[in-house]
Amino acid sequence: MSDNDKIITFESYYDPMLAHIIQTRLEDSGISCFIADENTIGAQPFYNQAIGGIKIKIFERDLERAREILAEDNELEE
Repeated sequence: MSDNDKIITFESYYDPMLAHIIQTRLEDSGISCFIADENTIGAQPFYNQAIGGIKIKIFERDLERAREILAEDNELEE
């Protein structure tokens, strides 16, 4: 496995709906990603803080592009 294939945590969210919105935005822009720990939090909501929320995982090679995509969205809200 090369460094480009390394999977990293892009962001963590405590709101499952927001995590899915971000996931959809990234996927619509061509970035492969998935959500981790959603089932654990769904079954045991008290674990949310302990495990650090719901995580969006991406390839490390997509990190800068993912940041740019979310920055563009923040600019639209202003």
